[in-house]
Amino acid sequence: MDRVSTMTSAYELATTLSTLDGTRRRARIDPSWHQGRGAFGGLLASTMLAAMNEDVNDAERIARSLTVHFCAPAVGDLDLTTEVVRVGSRVTHAVARLSGEKGTTTFGSATFCKDRPLAEHYVHASMPDVAPASSISELPPGIPGLPAFFEHVDVRFCGTTMPFSSSPSKDATVMAWVRLREPAPVDAPLAALLLDTLPPAISATFGVPRALASVDFTIQFFSRFEEPRDEAMLGEPHLVAVRSRWAGDGYTEELRDLWSPRGVLLAQCRQLIALL
Repeated sequence: MDRVSTMTSAYELATTLSTLDGTRRRARIDPSWHQGRGAFGGLLASTMLAAMNEDVNDAERIARSLTVHFCAPAVGDLDLTTEVVRVGSRVTHAVARLSGEKGTTTFGSATFCKDRPLAEHYVHASMPDVAPASSISELPPGIPGLPAFFEHVDVRFCGTTMPFSSSPSKDATVMAWVRLREPAPVDAPLAALLLDTLPPAISATFGVPRALASVDFTIQFFSRFEEPRDEAMLGEPHLVAVRSRWAGDGYTEELRDLWSPRGVLLAQCRQLIALL
């Protein structure tokens, strides 16, 4: 069936799907969600994961991984097909594909897992020490080169390096506090969008804007993304920290971490990017 039709925020409207038949749905990408020649990849990933989660339809099986391949720019009306390929005793695997007039634009897979009754638990990671979001100003409107979808997200860069800076750095690192301008609870699909919001880490080493394109990424989710306890928590910014350790042959890799406002590591994304 269709996802809830009473949604009104820009993000909710952008990820609302209409049912065509069976597990085939239709998405419509508004140009305000574009990045370059097509839709913002984080929005596509969010839409695909939400559809696969709807098919799995099991509250005990939460999204633990998502892999997305970006084949071509996604614009206008897109058909989304999904399939649950296997349901195991604790793990369910699903796949999704977005197609436009010229064929497949994006495809991916996700794994949904039930908790296992084991006692092991550790976190050997610490949130970067950066200025709080409240002390950083929003980006002024009209900055040349900003992707269209920044209309929908509040991004406040922090840390010691900036993307495409007039003083490029040798440190391929970008960090920022991010949130939707219209508050929404952070779940796995929205976490996927937030993780992909920032420019690539390598952009901190460039003195001028340069075209880049995601080839694919894989996200692991570490949280159950519980509902916020009060309205004040609903629109809190989350920290995205991006770093790259390698570039060569016209490509670069990077690792992205998503941190809650209280320093909890929520998800991680490994991405391959083409330098155009």
